[in-house]
Amino acid sequence: EFPPALLSPACASLCLQGALFALHCSQSPSCARFCRALIGCLSRDSPAHHQSPLLTSLHDPARSHLLEAAMMVLDPPGLRELFRGHLRGHLRGVASHRVANHGLQRLLDHGPEDVVQEVLSELGPALEEPLARGHPGVVIALLGAARRHPRLQGEALKWLFQVGHAPLPPGHAPFSARPRPLCVRP
Repeated sequence: EFPPALLSPACASLCLQGALFALHCSQSPSCARFCRALIGCLSRDSPAHHQSPLLTSLHDPARSHLLEAAMMVLDPPGLRELFRGHLRGHLRGVASHRVANHGLQRLLDHGPEDVVQEVLSELGPALEEPLARGHPGVVIALLGAARRHPRLQGEALKWLFQVGHAPLPPGHAPFSARPRPLCVRP
């Protein structure tokens, strides 16, 4: 159990991130237990009762770095549990949030094929939204995940090619306010 003070201050957060990385590099079996304990702590005490406490942590700049570090070393069953228990059904909001989208990118960077497939199914039709909010990293991470999992490449490309062809919701601007000239270099 982590004292709450260890989860918030930047210095403590950095120390926990370093501990996760060191345990992962040493291939210690303690790494998985440490990750799960950390995620368990981040999954409690949410001021927002309408959403998962872990989702709230993902929106918080200090806590999201801890969660990202945990996602980078968590085993596939742990990533599956994290996704299905906390993120499934919330991906459009996560992908469009200025902080939380980085956690989604880490999930895509390290997630097993079945998790990436579920993310692609949920987020694919809405890929334009993170781009409109200036978060191209989500699309890049999704394409990187599709590269790692070749079975998903066709679906990922299908959704990518549809970006910009669907009507935008009222009040949303396209991700590029003005067209940029094409530059060809010799």
